[in-house]
Amino acid sequence: MDREYKRLTYVRKGKDGELLWLAFDHVEKHNALGDEMQLELIDLFEKIAFDNDIRCVVLTGSGEKAFSAGGDIKYFQSLNPVTFHDYLYHRGAHIQRLMNYMEKPIVAAVNGLCLAGGMELALSCDMIYASENARFGLTEINIGGVPGWGGTARLPLKIPINRAKEMIFRAEIISAQEAYRLGLVNRILPTIEALYKEVETACLEMLAKPPLALKAAKNVINNAVTCDSIEAALAIERSTCVYLFGTEDNKEAVAAFAEKRKPTFIGR
Repeated sequence: MDREYKRLTYVRKGKDGELLWLAFDHVEKHNALGDEMQLELIDLFEKIAFDNDIRCVVLTGSGEKAFSAGGDIKYFQSLNPVTFHDYLYHRGAHIQRLMNYMEKPIVAAVNGLCLAGGMELALSCDMIYASENARFGLTEINIGGVPGWGGTARLPLKIPINRAKEMIFRAEIISAQEAYRLGLVNRILPTIEALYKEVETACLEMLAKPPLALKAAKNVINNAVTCDSIEAALAIERSTCVYLFGTEDNKEAVAAFAEKRKPTFIGR
């Protein structure tokens, strides 16, 4: 990844650069998801989706006021129903498909406003960590629409459906504390500095796990929640356990446990 983006910034961290920190970068517009930023997100996610050197991703917003306030409303004025459908499908749906099916954890580090399309991207992450001043809302109804990047589908999977309806019907913006109470947010930290420190700690803990098992865990869970039956979900789980049982990392982990030493994983 050697491209410089205008609306995204990124840095690789960790011993071997396995952790990618990615930030929306349009501070003067509260990191609104404009045309240019969306195209850059697609380009970057397509590059990293199957890059095994990057094993964990953090998604955040530049500045201190917003993760992302959502779509660029002025941009919508240039669209008609046909191009707006393309915007929803080839932009939002494609970005989130890449996020959901890249077999690496994605952690949203939310500070400030996380609204509309910005919240929908956070919902597509595997975990959401937030600072005390984070605010969450799906506010599309205020402009005569409904969430178009998965909010009506994903929010009711994470919080009680009646509460999701209330948030969407009323364009309610909730606090970090309420989001945590509902189970939308994993953890709340008092400051943005504490937020970033905790997110990095969590990511480094995950990166210390066997690479194949970490990838498989995300894949199994994402498939299980969309299964029509518990038996189908359990079948996916069992087959994945058998696959992992034959890996070198599994043998190394078992041996290290028996020998009371720290395991060394190689991703095979």
